Amino acid sequence: MPTRSIAAPRPRRTGARALGALLVCLAVCLPASAPAARAADQPAEQLRAFWVDALNPGFRNHPQVDELVADALRANANTLFVQMRRHGDARYNQSIEPRAADPLLAPADAFDPLAYLLEKAHLHGLAVHAWLVISVTCRDNDPLRGLPGHLCTAHGPASSGAARWTTATYRGAQVGDLDFGHPEAVRHIEQVVQHMLRNYPALDGIHYDYIRFGGADHGYNQVSVERFNRATARPLNQRPAPDDPAWSQWRRDRVTELVRRLYLRVKALNPRVQVSAATITWGGLGSYHPNDWPNSAAYSRVFQDWRAWLQEGILDFAVPMHYFAEGDAQTRGWYDGWLAWDRGQAGRRAIVAGVGAWLNSAEQNSAQIARALAPAADGGALAGVALFSYHRPQQGDSPEQRRALIDQLRASVFAQPARAPAWPWIANPTTGHIQATAAIDGQVVPDAHVSLFRQGVWLRDLSASSDGWFGAIDLEPGNYSVLVRNPANGRAAELALQVLPGSVANGP
Repeated sequence: MPTRSIAAPRPRRTGARALGALLVCLAVCLPASAPAARAADQPAEQLRAFWVDALNPGFRNHPQVDELVADALRANANTLFVQMRRHGDARYNQSIEPRAADPLLAPADAFDPLAYLLEKAHLHGLAVHAWLVISVTCRDNDPLRGLPGHLCTAHGPASSGAARWTTATYRGAQVGDLDFGHPEAVRHIEQVVQHMLRNYPALDGIHYDYIRFGGADHGYNQVSVERFNRATARPLNQRPAPDDPAWSQWRRDRVTELVRRLYLRVKALNPRVQVSAATITWGGLGSYHPNDWPNSAAYSRVFQDWRAWLQEGILDFAVPMHYFAEGDAQTRGWYDGWLAWDRGQAGRRAIVAGVGAWLNSAEQNSAQIARALAPAADGGALAGVALFSYHRPQQGDSPEQRRALIDQLRASVFAQPARAPAWPWIANPTTGHIQATAAIDGQVVPDAHVSLFRQGVWLRDLSASSDGWFGAIDLEPGNYSVLVRNPANGRAAELALQVLPGSVANGP
Protein backbone atom coordinates (compact mmCIF):
# COMPACT_ATOMS: atom_id res chain seq x y z
CA MET A 1 0.00 0.00 0.00
CA PRO A 2 1.14 3.62 -0.43
CA THR A 3 3.32 4.95 2.37
CA ARG A 4 1.39 7.03 4.86
CA SER A 5 2.65 10.55 5.46
CA ILE A 6 4.13 11.24 8.89
CA ALA A 7 3.44 14.49 10.67
CA ALA A 8 6.43 16.64 11.59
CA PRO A 9 7.52 16.11 15.20
CA ARG A 10 6.54 18.64 17.84
CA PRO A 11 9.23 20.40 19.94
CA ARG A 12 10.28 18.31 22.91
CA ARG A 13 9.20 19.23 26.39
CA THR A 14 11.82 18.98 29.09
CA GLY A 15 12.01 18.58 32.82
CA ALA A 16 9.17 17.72 35.17
CA ARG A 17 6.49 18.78 32.69
CA ALA A 18 7.72 16.29 30.13
CA LEU A 19 8.06 13.48 32.68
CA GLY A 20 4.59 14.18 34.04
CA ALA A 21 3.08 14.19 30.60
CA LEU A 22 4.77 10.91 29.81
CA LEU A 23 3.49 9.23 32.97
CA VAL A 24 -0.05 10.49 32.35
CA CYS A 25 0.05 9.15 28.82
CA LEU A 26 1.34 5.76 29.94
CA ALA A 27 -1.20 5.46 32.72
CA VAL A 28 -4.27 6.90 31.01
CA CYS A 29 -3.91 7.50 27.31
CA LEU A 30 -2.63 4.18 26.01
CA PRO A 31 -5.33 1.79 27.25
CA ALA A 32 -8.13 3.91 25.86
CA SER A 33 -6.65 5.47 22.74
CA ALA A 34 -4.21 2.92 21.36
CA PRO A 35 -6.86 0.45 20.12
CA ALA A 36 -8.81 3.32 18.58
CA ALA A 37 -5.67 4.61 16.90
CA ARG A 38 -4.88 1.15 15.53
CA ALA A 39 -8.43 0.87 14.17
CA ALA A 40 -8.21 4.32 12.60
CA ASP A 41 -4.94 3.36 10.92
CA GLN A 42 -6.59 0.45 9.13
CA PRO A 43 -7.47 1.49 5.54
CA ALA A 44 -11.11 1.23 4.58
CA GLU A 45 -12.24 -1.42 2.10
CA GLN A 46 -13.11 0.30 -1.16
CA LEU A 47 -12.29 -0.82 -4.68
CA ARG A 48 -10.47 1.93 -6.61
CA ALA A 49 -9.59 0.88 -10.12
CA PHE A 50 -8.35 2.13 -13.46
CA TRP A 51 -9.20 0.48 -16.76
CA VAL A 52 -5.93 0.24 -18.73
CA ASP A 53 -6.66 -0.21 -22.44
CA ALA A 54 -4.47 -1.98 -24.99
CA LEU A 55 -4.48 0.76 -27.64
CA ASN A 56 -2.55 3.31 -25.62
CA PRO A 57 0.61 3.40 -23.49
CA GLY A 58 0.30 1.53 -20.23
CA PHE A 59 1.85 -1.93 -20.36
CA ARG A 60 3.70 -2.33 -23.67
CA ASN A 61 7.13 -2.59 -22.06
CA HIS A 62 8.84 -2.66 -18.67
CA PRO A 63 9.08 1.16 -18.21
CA GLN A 64 5.38 1.62 -19.00
CA VAL A 65 4.39 -0.99 -16.43
CA ASP A 66 6.68 0.67 -13.88
CA GLU A 67 5.01 4.03 -14.56
CA LEU A 68 1.52 2.50 -14.44
CA VAL A 69 2.14 0.97 -11.03
CA ALA A 70 3.69 4.19 -9.72
CA ASP A 71 0.73 6.25 -10.96
CA ALA A 72 -1.79 3.88 -9.37
CA LEU A 73 0.02 4.07 -6.06
CA ARG A 74 0.25 7.84 -6.29
CA ALA A 75 -3.52 8.03 -6.81
CA ASN A 76 -4.17 5.76 -3.79
CA ALA A 77 -5.82 3.27 -6.15
CA ASN A 78 -5.64 -0.46 -5.44
CA THR A 79 -6.82 -2.32 -8.57
CA LEU A 80 -6.01 -2.41 -12.28
CA PHE A 81 -8.27 -3.79 -15.03
CA VAL A 82 -5.72 -4.40 -17.79
CA GLN A 83 -6.88 -5.26 -21.32
CA MET A 84 -5.28 -8.59 -22.15
CA ARG A 85 -7.68 -9.67 -24.93
CA ARG A 86 -9.11 -7.31 -27.52
CA HIS A 87 -10.15 -8.96 -30.82
CA GLY A 88 -9.33 -12.63 -30.47
CA ASP A 89 -5.69 -11.82 -29.68
CA ALA A 90 -3.54 -11.78 -26.57
CA ARG A 91 -1.48 -9.08 -24.86
CA TYR A 92 0.16 -11.82 -22.80
CA ASN A 93 2.50 -14.60 -23.85
CA GLN A 94 0.91 -17.80 -22.56
CA SER A 95 -2.31 -17.93 -24.60
CA ILE A 96 -4.15 -20.27 -26.95
CA GLU A 97 -4.76 -17.23 -29.15
CA PRO A 98 -2.05 -15.42 -31.15
CA ARG A 99 -0.09 -12.61 -29.55
CA ALA A 100 -1.26 -9.16 -30.59
CA ALA A 101 0.42 -7.70 -33.66
CA ASP A 102 1.25 -4.40 -31.97
CA PRO A 103 4.58 -2.98 -33.22
CA LEU A 104 4.92 -0.99 -29.99
CA LEU A 105 4.58 -4.11 -27.81
CA ALA A 106 7.98 -5.32 -26.62
CA PRO A 107 9.02 -8.69 -28.14
CA ALA A 108 7.73 -11.86 -26.50
CA ASP A 109 11.22 -13.22 -25.87
CA ALA A 110 11.97 -10.18 -23.74
CA PHE A 111 8.63 -9.26 -22.19
CA ASP A 112 5.41 -10.86 -20.98
CA PRO A 113 3.11 -7.93 -20.11
CA LEU A 114 0.88 -9.88 -17.74
CA ALA A 115 3.64 -11.73 -15.93
CA TYR A 116 5.67 -8.58 -15.34
CA LEU A 117 2.62 -6.56 -14.32
CA LEU A 118 1.60 -9.20 -11.78
CA GLU A 119 5.10 -9.24 -10.32
CA LYS A 120 5.41 -5.47 -10.13
CA ALA A 121 1.88 -4.73 -8.94
CA HIS A 122 1.82 -7.42 -6.25
CA LEU A 123 5.13 -6.15 -4.91
CA HIS A 124 3.27 -2.93 -4.04
CA GLY A 125 -0.08 -4.38 -2.99
CA LEU A 126 -2.02 -3.68 -6.20
CA ALA A 127 -4.56 -6.19 -7.51
CA VAL A 128 -4.52 -7.12 -11.21
CA HIS A 129 -7.63 -8.22 -13.10
CA ALA A 130 -7.31 -9.42 -16.70
CA TRP A 131 -9.76 -7.44 -18.83
CA LEU A 132 -11.07 -9.63 -21.67
CA VAL A 133 -13.24 -8.47 -24.58
CA ILE A 134 -15.56 -11.44 -25.12
CA SER A 135 -17.80 -11.07 -28.18
CA VAL A 136 -16.01 -8.56 -30.44
CA THR A 137 -13.55 -10.66 -32.43
CA CYS A 138 -13.34 -10.03 -36.19
CA ARG A 139 -12.72 -6.54 -37.53
CA ASP A 140 -11.47 -5.72 -41.02
CA ASN A 141 -8.60 -3.58 -39.75
CA ASP A 142 -7.25 -6.22 -37.36
CA PRO A 143 -3.70 -7.11 -38.49
CA LEU A 144 -4.11 -10.78 -37.46
CA ARG A 145 -7.25 -11.36 -39.46
CA GLY A 146 -6.71 -14.05 -42.09
CA LEU A 147 -3.56 -15.41 -40.48
CA PRO A 148 -3.34 -19.04 -39.24
CA GLY A 149 -4.25 -19.41 -35.60
CA HIS A 150 -6.65 -16.48 -35.44
CA LEU A 151 -10.22 -17.48 -34.65
CA CYS A 152 -11.67 -15.41 -37.48
CA THR A 153 -9.65 -17.18 -40.16
CA ALA A 154 -11.52 -20.48 -39.77
CA HIS A 155 -14.62 -19.43 -37.82
CA GLY A 156 -15.35 -15.82 -38.73
CA PRO A 157 -17.96 -14.22 -41.00
CA ALA A 158 -16.35 -15.62 -44.17
CA SER A 159 -16.94 -19.20 -42.95
CA SER A 160 -20.17 -21.05 -43.56
CA GLY A 161 -22.51 -23.44 -41.79
CA ALA A 162 -21.53 -24.73 -38.36
CA ALA A 163 -17.92 -23.58 -38.90
CA ARG A 164 -19.07 -19.96 -38.57
CA TRP A 165 -19.06 -19.02 -34.88
CA THR A 166 -19.87 -15.35 -35.38
CA THR A 167 -23.29 -13.74 -35.40
CA ALA A 168 -25.44 -12.04 -38.02
CA THR A 169 -28.29 -9.54 -38.17
CA TYR A 170 -31.92 -10.33 -38.87
CA ARG A 171 -31.45 -9.31 -42.51
CA GLY A 172 -28.43 -11.59 -42.88
CA ALA A 173 -25.50 -9.17 -42.60
CA GLN A 174 -22.53 -10.99 -41.10
CA VAL A 175 -21.09 -9.45 -37.93
CA GLY A 176 -17.65 -10.27 -36.55
CA ASP A 177 -18.83 -10.86 -32.97
CA LEU A 178 -19.02 -14.32 -31.42
CA ASP A 179 -22.56 -15.63 -31.13
CA PHE A 180 -23.49 -16.87 -27.66
CA GLY A 181 -25.90 -19.39 -29.16
CA HIS A 182 -23.12 -21.31 -30.92
CA PRO A 183 -21.72 -24.01 -28.59
CA GLU A 184 -18.23 -23.89 -30.10
CA ALA A 185 -17.95 -20.14 -29.53
CA VAL A 186 -18.86 -20.72 -25.88
CA ARG A 187 -16.29 -23.50 -25.50
CA HIS A 188 -13.59 -21.36 -27.08
CA ILE A 189 -14.12 -18.54 -24.59
CA GLU A 190 -14.06 -21.05 -21.73
CA GLN A 191 -10.74 -22.41 -22.98
CA VAL A 192 -9.25 -18.92 -23.25
CA VAL A 193 -10.16 -18.15 -19.63
CA GLN A 194 -9.11 -21.52 -18.21
CA HIS A 195 -5.78 -21.49 -20.05
CA MET A 196 -5.04 -18.00 -18.73
CA LEU A 197 -5.74 -18.98 -15.12
CA ARG A 198 -3.61 -22.11 -15.35
CA ASN A 199 -0.66 -20.16 -16.73
CA TYR A 200 -1.04 -17.05 -14.52
CA PRO A 201 -2.18 -18.43 -11.15
CA ALA A 202 -1.31 -15.15 -9.40
CA LEU A 203 -4.16 -13.31 -11.17
CA ASP A 204 -6.54 -11.58 -8.79
CA GLY A 205 -9.47 -11.42 -11.16
CA ILE A 206 -11.04 -11.88 -14.57
CA HIS A 207 -12.98 -8.90 -15.94
CA TYR A 208 -15.33 -9.34 -18.92
CA ASP A 209 -16.22 -6.68 -21.47
CA TYR A 210 -18.69 -6.92 -24.38
CA ILE A 211 -20.25 -10.00 -22.85
CA ARG A 212 -23.45 -9.17 -24.70
CA PHE A 213 -24.96 -8.96 -28.17
CA GLY A 214 -24.32 -5.87 -30.26
CA GLY A 215 -27.96 -4.98 -30.77
CA ALA A 216 -31.55 -6.19 -30.79
CA ASP A 217 -31.23 -7.45 -34.38
CA HIS A 218 -28.11 -9.54 -33.66
CA GLY A 219 -27.96 -13.23 -32.79
CA TYR A 220 -28.87 -14.80 -36.12
CA ASN A 221 -26.09 -17.34 -36.35
CA GLN A 222 -27.45 -20.34 -38.26
CA VAL A 223 -26.63 -22.83 -35.50
CA SER A 224 -28.17 -20.63 -32.82
CA VAL A 225 -31.39 -20.05 -34.77
CA GLU A 226 -31.79 -23.77 -35.41
CA ARG A 227 -31.25 -24.51 -31.71
CA PHE A 228 -33.95 -21.99 -30.81
CA ASN A 229 -36.38 -23.42 -33.35
CA ARG A 230 -35.86 -26.97 -32.03
CA ALA A 231 -36.37 -25.79 -28.44
CA THR A 232 -39.61 -24.04 -29.36
CA ALA A 233 -40.89 -26.65 -31.87
CA ARG A 234 -40.72 -24.27 -34.80
CA PRO A 235 -39.63 -25.00 -38.38
CA LEU A 236 -35.83 -25.11 -38.55
CA ASN A 237 -35.65 -22.60 -41.41
CA GLN A 238 -37.81 -19.98 -39.66
CA ARG A 239 -36.19 -16.67 -38.65
CA PRO A 240 -37.78 -15.28 -35.49
CA ALA A 241 -38.41 -11.53 -35.51
CA PRO A 242 -36.02 -9.38 -33.45
CA ASP A 243 -38.86 -8.39 -31.10
CA ASP A 244 -40.19 -11.94 -30.64
CA PRO A 245 -40.31 -12.26 -26.81
CA ALA A 246 -39.30 -15.94 -26.84
CA TRP A 247 -36.36 -15.25 -29.15
CA SER A 248 -35.26 -12.29 -27.04
CA GLN A 249 -35.32 -14.45 -23.92
CA TRP A 250 -33.41 -17.21 -25.73
CA ARG A 251 -30.59 -14.81 -26.55
CA ARG A 252 -30.66 -13.40 -23.03
CA ASP A 253 -30.45 -16.90 -21.60
CA ARG A 254 -27.48 -17.77 -23.81
CA VAL A 255 -25.47 -14.80 -22.53
CA THR A 256 -26.40 -15.66 -18.94
CA GLU A 257 -25.47 -19.29 -19.49
CA LEU A 258 -21.98 -18.27 -20.62
CA VAL A 259 -21.56 -16.03 -17.57
CA ARG A 260 -22.64 -18.91 -15.32
CA ARG A 261 -20.32 -21.39 -17.02
CA LEU A 262 -17.36 -19.04 -16.84
CA TYR A 263 -17.99 -18.30 -13.17
CA LEU A 264 -17.97 -21.99 -12.27
CA ARG A 265 -15.00 -22.77 -14.53
CA VAL A 266 -13.02 -20.01 -12.82
CA LYS A 267 -14.01 -21.01 -9.29
CA ALA A 268 -13.22 -24.67 -9.99
CA LEU A 269 -9.65 -23.68 -10.85
CA ASN A 270 -9.19 -21.05 -8.15
CA PRO A 271 -12.08 -20.05 -5.87
CA ARG A 272 -10.24 -16.88 -4.81
CA VAL A 273 -10.14 -15.36 -8.28
CA GLN A 274 -12.69 -12.55 -8.57
CA VAL A 275 -15.06 -12.47 -11.54
CA SER A 276 -16.51 -9.18 -12.76
CA ALA A 277 -17.99 -7.58 -15.85
CA ALA A 278 -18.29 -4.11 -17.36
CA THR A 279 -22.03 -3.75 -17.89
CA ILE A 280 -24.32 -1.52 -19.96
CA THR A 281 -26.16 1.53 -18.58
CA TRP A 282 -26.99 3.51 -21.71
CA GLY A 283 -29.34 6.41 -21.03
CA GLY A 284 -31.72 6.51 -18.12
CA LEU A 285 -34.17 4.10 -16.55
CA GLY A 286 -37.12 6.44 -16.21
CA SER A 287 -38.22 6.26 -12.58
CA TYR A 288 -35.23 4.01 -11.71
CA HIS A 289 -37.68 1.69 -10.01
CA PRO A 290 -36.61 -1.98 -10.20
CA ASN A 291 -39.66 -2.69 -12.35
CA ASP A 292 -38.12 -0.51 -15.07
CA TRP A 293 -35.29 -2.97 -15.60
CA PRO A 294 -36.92 -4.74 -18.59
CA ASN A 295 -36.96 -1.35 -20.36
CA SER A 296 -33.24 -0.82 -19.92
CA ALA A 297 -30.90 -1.03 -22.90
CA ALA A 298 -28.92 -3.78 -21.19
CA TYR A 299 -31.93 -6.07 -20.84
CA SER A 300 -33.94 -5.25 -23.96
CA ARG A 301 -31.37 -4.27 -26.61
CA VAL A 302 -28.20 -6.24 -25.95
CA PHE A 303 -29.65 -9.07 -23.79
CA GLN A 304 -27.29 -8.50 -20.87
CA ASP A 305 -29.36 -9.20 -17.76
CA TRP A 306 -26.63 -8.25 -15.33
CA ARG A 307 -29.12 -7.53 -12.57
CA ALA A 308 -30.06 -11.24 -12.66
CA TRP A 309 -26.37 -12.20 -12.67
CA LEU A 310 -25.88 -10.41 -9.35
CA GLN A 311 -29.05 -11.91 -7.91
CA GLU A 312 -27.91 -15.42 -8.84
CA GLY A 313 -24.32 -14.77 -7.78
CA ILE A 314 -22.55 -15.57 -11.07
CA LEU A 315 -20.47 -12.40 -10.82
CA ASP A 316 -18.53 -11.30 -7.78
CA PHE A 317 -19.16 -7.71 -8.74
CA ALA A 318 -20.53 -5.72 -11.66
CA VAL A 319 -18.99 -2.51 -12.94
CA PRO A 320 -21.84 -0.64 -14.67
CA MET A 321 -20.38 1.84 -17.14
CA HIS A 322 -21.92 5.11 -15.97
CA TYR A 323 -20.26 7.17 -18.68
CA PHE A 324 -22.07 10.49 -18.31
CA ALA A 325 -20.83 14.07 -18.64
CA GLU A 326 -21.11 16.01 -15.41
CA GLY A 327 -21.56 19.31 -17.23
CA ASP A 328 -24.81 18.29 -18.94
CA ALA A 329 -27.93 18.44 -16.78
CA GLN A 330 -29.63 15.46 -18.44
CA THR A 331 -26.66 13.11 -18.34
CA ARG A 332 -25.77 14.21 -14.80
CA GLY A 333 -29.32 13.25 -13.85
CA TRP A 334 -28.89 9.86 -15.52
CA TYR A 335 -25.67 9.32 -13.57
CA ASP A 336 -27.28 10.11 -10.22
CA GLY A 337 -30.34 8.04 -11.07
CA TRP A 338 -28.24 5.00 -11.89
CA LEU A 339 -26.28 5.38 -8.64
CA ALA A 340 -29.53 5.39 -6.68
CA TRP A 341 -30.69 2.30 -8.58
CA ASP A 342 -27.35 0.50 -8.09
CA ARG A 343 -27.44 0.78 -4.32
CA GLY A 344 -30.45 -1.50 -4.14
CA GLN A 345 -29.55 -3.99 -6.87
CA ALA A 346 -26.36 -5.75 -5.76
CA GLY A 347 -28.24 -8.97 -5.03
CA ARG A 348 -25.90 -11.59 -3.60
CA ARG A 349 -22.78 -9.72 -4.69
CA ALA A 350 -21.54 -6.13 -5.17
CA ILE A 351 -21.56 -3.16 -7.54
CA VAL A 352 -18.62 -0.89 -8.35
CA ALA A 353 -19.53 2.29 -10.23
CA GLY A 354 -17.75 2.82 -13.55
CA VAL A 355 -16.94 6.49 -14.19
CA GLY A 356 -16.46 7.97 -17.69
CA ALA A 357 -13.51 10.02 -16.54
CA TRP A 358 -12.49 11.16 -20.03
CA LEU A 359 -15.76 13.11 -20.32
CA ASN A 360 -15.05 15.33 -17.32
CA SER A 361 -12.50 17.63 -15.76
CA ALA A 362 -10.51 16.57 -12.71
CA GLU A 363 -12.88 18.47 -10.42
CA GLN A 364 -15.97 17.01 -12.12
CA ASN A 365 -14.55 13.50 -11.79
CA SER A 366 -13.93 14.05 -8.09
CA ALA A 367 -17.53 15.20 -7.71
CA GLN A 368 -18.89 12.09 -9.49
CA ILE A 369 -16.66 9.78 -7.48
CA ALA A 370 -17.72 11.40 -4.22
CA ARG A 371 -21.39 10.88 -5.06
CA ALA A 372 -20.75 7.26 -6.07
CA LEU A 373 -19.03 6.52 -2.76
CA ALA A 374 -21.57 8.33 -0.57
CA PRO A 375 -24.00 5.95 1.18
CA ALA A 376 -27.74 6.31 0.70
CA ALA A 377 -29.99 7.48 3.52
CA ASP A 378 -30.83 3.86 4.33
CA GLY A 379 -27.15 2.95 4.50
CA GLY A 380 -26.90 1.26 1.10
CA ALA A 381 -23.51 1.85 -0.49
CA LEU A 382 -21.51 0.85 -3.54
CA ALA A 383 -18.27 -1.08 -3.20
CA GLY A 384 -16.05 1.42 -5.02
CA VAL A 385 -15.34 3.07 -8.36
CA ALA A 386 -13.45 2.33 -11.58
CA LEU A 387 -12.21 5.06 -13.91
CA PHE A 388 -12.11 4.82 -17.68
CA SER A 389 -9.37 5.17 -18.45
CA TYR A 390 -5.81 5.27 -17.20
CA HIS A 391 -4.59 6.77 -20.48
CA ARG A 392 -7.26 9.48 -20.48
CA PRO A 393 -8.58 9.93 -16.94
CA GLN A 394 -9.96 13.39 -17.69
CA GLN A 395 -10.67 15.60 -20.70
CA GLY A 396 -7.48 15.59 -22.77
CA ASP A 397 -4.91 12.81 -23.00
CA SER A 398 -1.54 14.30 -22.17
CA PRO A 399 0.67 12.83 -19.43
CA GLU A 400 0.41 16.16 -17.61
CA GLN A 401 -3.38 15.90 -17.49
CA ARG A 402 -3.14 12.33 -16.21
CA ARG A 403 -0.82 13.46 -13.41
CA ALA A 404 -3.17 16.34 -12.61
CA LEU A 405 -6.10 13.95 -12.23
CA ILE A 406 -4.05 11.61 -10.07
CA ASP A 407 -3.04 14.48 -7.81
CA GLN A 408 -6.66 15.65 -7.65
CA LEU A 409 -7.79 12.18 -6.57
CA ARG A 410 -5.16 11.91 -3.87
CA ALA A 411 -5.99 15.39 -2.58
CA SER A 412 -9.74 14.78 -2.45
CA VAL A 413 -11.78 11.58 -2.80
CA PHE A 414 -8.80 9.20 -2.49
CA ALA A 415 -7.01 11.15 0.24
CA GLN A 416 -6.98 8.15 2.56
CA PRO A 417 -5.61 4.77 1.41
CA ALA A 418 -8.11 1.97 0.89
CA ARG A 419 -7.78 -1.80 0.56
CA ALA A 420 -9.52 -3.67 -2.22
CA PRO A 421 -12.55 -5.40 -0.64
CA ALA A 422 -12.18 -8.89 0.75
CA TRP A 423 -15.55 -10.13 -0.50
CA PRO A 424 -17.03 -12.22 2.34
CA TRP A 425 -18.32 -14.98 0.03
CA ILE A 426 -14.70 -15.45 -1.12
CA ALA A 427 -12.74 -14.70 2.06
CA ASN A 428 -15.10 -16.60 4.42
CA PRO A 429 -17.39 -18.73 2.25
CA THR A 430 -20.41 -20.47 3.74
CA THR A 431 -21.75 -21.96 0.50
CA GLY A 432 -20.43 -23.97 -2.44
CA HIS A 433 -21.26 -24.69 -6.07
CA ILE A 434 -21.79 -27.61 -8.42
CA GLN A 435 -21.15 -28.27 -12.10
CA ALA A 436 -21.48 -31.48 -14.10
CA THR A 437 -22.46 -32.94 -17.45
CA ALA A 438 -25.88 -34.52 -17.87
CA ALA A 439 -25.36 -38.12 -18.96
CA ILE A 440 -27.27 -41.40 -18.90
CA ASP A 441 -25.34 -44.66 -19.18
CA GLY A 442 -22.25 -42.71 -20.17
CA GLN A 443 -23.99 -40.87 -23.01
CA VAL A 444 -24.24 -37.08 -22.85
CA VAL A 445 -27.83 -35.80 -22.99
CA PRO A 446 -27.98 -32.40 -24.75
CA ASP A 447 -30.53 -29.97 -23.31
CA ALA A 448 -31.42 -32.46 -20.57
CA HIS A 449 -33.96 -31.77 -17.86
CA VAL A 450 -32.11 -31.58 -14.54
CA SER A 451 -33.62 -31.50 -11.03
CA LEU A 452 -31.62 -30.77 -7.88
CA PHE A 453 -32.49 -32.45 -4.55
CA ARG A 454 -31.11 -32.22 -1.03
CA GLN A 455 -31.98 -34.94 1.47
CA GLY A 456 -34.75 -36.06 -0.85
CA VAL A 457 -36.35 -32.62 -1.05
CA TRP A 458 -36.60 -30.94 -4.46
CA LEU A 459 -34.84 -27.58 -4.56
CA ARG A 460 -34.97 -26.40 -8.17
CA ASP A 461 -34.80 -27.40 -11.81
CA LEU A 462 -31.71 -26.58 -13.84
CA SER A 463 -31.21 -26.24 -17.58
CA ALA A 464 -28.51 -28.28 -19.27
CA SER A 465 -26.83 -26.81 -22.33
CA SER A 466 -26.30 -28.34 -25.75
CA ASP A 467 -23.25 -30.25 -24.49
CA GLY A 468 -25.05 -31.40 -21.32
CA TRP A 469 -23.30 -28.95 -18.97
CA PHE A 470 -25.23 -27.60 -15.98
CA GLY A 471 -24.33 -25.77 -12.80
CA ALA A 472 -25.71 -24.14 -9.65
CA ILE A 473 -24.36 -21.39 -7.40
CA ASP A 474 -24.32 -20.75 -3.65
CA LEU A 475 -25.65 -24.03 -2.27
CA GLU A 476 -25.64 -24.89 1.41
CA PRO A 477 -22.96 -27.47 2.28
CA GLY A 478 -24.14 -31.04 2.26
CA ASN A 479 -25.00 -34.00 0.07
CA TYR A 480 -27.07 -33.45 -3.04
CA SER A 481 -28.59 -35.67 -5.68
CA VAL A 482 -29.23 -34.67 -9.27
CA LEU A 483 -31.88 -36.32 -11.43
CA VAL A 484 -31.10 -36.17 -15.15
CA ARG A 485 -33.95 -36.82 -17.57
CA ASN A 486 -33.77 -37.23 -21.33
CA PRO A 487 -36.62 -35.16 -22.84
CA ALA A 488 -36.58 -37.27 -25.99
CA ASN A 489 -37.29 -40.68 -24.42
CA GLY A 490 -38.00 -40.08 -20.73
CA ARG A 491 -35.04 -42.11 -19.46
CA ALA A 492 -33.40 -40.89 -16.26
CA ALA A 493 -30.27 -41.23 -14.16
CA GLU A 494 -29.20 -39.98 -10.74
CA LEU A 495 -25.94 -38.33 -9.73
CA ALA A 496 -24.64 -37.74 -6.18
CA LEU A 497 -22.54 -34.67 -5.31
CA GLN A 498 -21.10 -33.31 -2.05
CA VAL A 499 -20.99 -29.53 -1.67
CA LEU A 500 -18.28 -28.01 0.50
CA PRO A 501 -17.93 -24.30 1.44
CA GLY A 502 -15.92 -22.23 -1.01
CA SER A 503 -15.42 -24.91 -3.64
CA VAL A 504 -17.01 -26.40 -6.74
CA ALA A 505 -18.26 -29.97 -6.66
CA ASN A 506 -17.46 -31.32 -10.11
CA GLY A 507 -19.54 -34.14 -11.51
CA PRO A 508 -18.64 -36.25 -14.53
